[in-house]
Amino acid sequence: MTAITKKFPEWLRISILVAASIAVGCLSITTQSFWMDEANGAFKALLPTFQAWTAYFFHFGGSDVQMPFYMPALWAWHKLGFTSEYGFRLINIPFLVIMVLTLRRFTFWPLVCLASPFVLYYVGELRPYTMQMAFGSLAALGLIRVTEGKTHPDGLSGMHTSFAACLLLSASSLSAAVFAPGIVAAMLIIRPDWLAKKSFWLKSIPWALGGIALGAYYTYTIIKGYGAVAMGGGLMSMAFGAYETMGLLGIGPDRDAIRENPQIITGSLPWLIPAAAIILAAWAFGVRIFLTHTASRERIAIITALAIPFAILAAASVIADFQVLGRHMSPAIPALLLPLAICLGNCTARKIPEILAASAAVLIFIASSLFLRLDPRHARPDYRSASELAIGLLREGKSVLWKADTNAPRYYAWLEGGMPLVNGIQVLESNPPSLLLADVIIVNRPELRYAGIDHKALFRSNYFKPVESSPAGFEVWSTQPLSSGSR
Repeated sequence: MTAITKKFPEWLRISILVAASIAVGCLSITTQSFWMDEANGAFKALLPTFQAWTAYFFHFGGSDVQMPFYMPALWAWHKLGFTSEYGFRLINIPFLVIMVLTLRRFTFWPLVCLASPFVLYYVGELRPYTMQMAFGSLAALGLIRVTEGKTHPDGLSGMHTSFAACLLLSASSLSAAVFAPGIVAAMLIIRPDWLAKKSFWLKSIPWALGGIALGAYYTYTIIKGYGAVAMGGGLMSMAFGAYETMGLLGIGPDRDAIRENPQIITGSLPWLIPAAAIILAAWAFGVRIFLTHTASRERIAIITALAIPFAILAAASVIADFQVLGRHMSPAIPALLLPLAICLGNCTARKIPEILAASAAVLIFIASSLFLRLDPRHARPDYRSASELAIGLLREGKSVLWKADTNAPRYYAWLEGGMPLVNGIQVLESNPPSLLLADVIIVNRPELRYAGIDHKALFRSNYFKPVESSPAGFEVWSTQPLSSGSR
C-alpha cells in the first residue's frame, strides 16, 4: 500500500482535496433535464410534507421503495432549498468528498477517483450510485483497518467501519445490499479469531439488529411487489456493465445507441481496444504490486468480497433476466480503481512500463470524462422540453398520446402548475387510448414502446407526420402543423 508523502500538514491536504472534489463535482453536474428515474425521485421530493411523501412513495412503488436511505435524503435535500435539476444533483457532492477522503492514504487515489468517467458520470445523475461508491470506499477502508489490526490481536480494529459500510450500502438500495455478505465474509477470513471473542459478538449486536430490520423491510417490499423491472439480462447486459465500469463509455457509442444496435460498437473498436488494453495493463500492474505486499489470507478475502456480490448479480442477470449494468457495480468501483492509484504510486520507482501504462490510463479517463460531459451524443433525452410541449398542447385542447415515461412530466408539471396540473397529465399514457383519438404523439424509445412494430409506418398510415425539431431523444408526430406556441 502506498503511503502519502508528508509534504503538507494533514489539515491542508484535506482542505485541498475537499476543494478539488467540490470543484470537479460541480463541473460534472449538468442542467440537463431529468430522465425518468431521476424525475421519479425528484417529483416525490417536491411534496411538502413527509406524510404526503410517504403516501406517494408507496403508491408509485418501483425500485425507489427499495432505496430506504437515499429517497428520504432526497426529500430532505429539497427542503434545504434545492429544486432545479442542478440543485437536486448537488446532493452527490458530499458523497464524492467522502469517497475521495476515505482512501486519501493512497497518494494518487484522489486523482484516479476524480478522473474516472464512471465516477463523474454518476456524480451528475440523481440516483444513489455516488452514495454507494462512497460507502464502497468506506468498506475498503474498513477491510484495510481489519488487516492492519492483526498486529493488535486483542482489538477489533476495522470492525465497526466494515459493519457501518455494510449497513449503509444495504440501506442505499437492495441491489447494493448484495455486497454486504462479501464484506462480512472478507472481514472474518482476515480475522477468524474474532469468532471466538465474546466482545466481537456483543459489539456486533447493534449492527445485526440494523441488518435484520433492513432485511425485514426488503422482504416486505418483495412480498408487496415493489422493485425494479429491468428485463433484458444475460451476457449482453453484463458486457455493457464491464464496458461502462472500465471508463470507456465516453469515447465509445452512447448507451442508447448500443441498446438499439449493439453492432454499432464495432466502428469504435480501433480506439476502444487499445484504450481497454492500456487500462487493463495499468490495472494489472497495480494488482501485482498489491499482491506482492499482501498475505495469501488477505488475497482470498478480497477475492471473496468481490466474488460473492458479482456471483449474485450474475445469477440475477442470467436466471431472473435482470438487466445488470455498470451502475449496479457502484459499490465495487473503489476496489476496482485502487490498483490504478497503486500503479501510479509505484511510478516513483521509475519503472517505465508502469509509468507509461498508468499515465496513459489516466489520460484516457480524462478524455472519456470530457466526452461524457461535453459531447451531445451522451446527453440525456430532453424530457423537460418534451414535457413542456405536452403540457402546452393539453392547454390548447389537443389530444396527446404520450408514449414515454410519465415521471418527468409529473415533475415539470408540478413546477409549472402544482398538483392540479400533475393530475391533468397523469393520464397521458392512456388518454387517448389509441391513435385514432390522438392529435399528437410524443414517443421516446420507440423500439421499446412499439416492440416489433414499424412505428413510423403505423403512424403514417393513421395520417400522422413527423414534426421537425423534436426534443432530443424524442419523436413528435402530429396530424396537423403545431402552433409556434406549442413548440
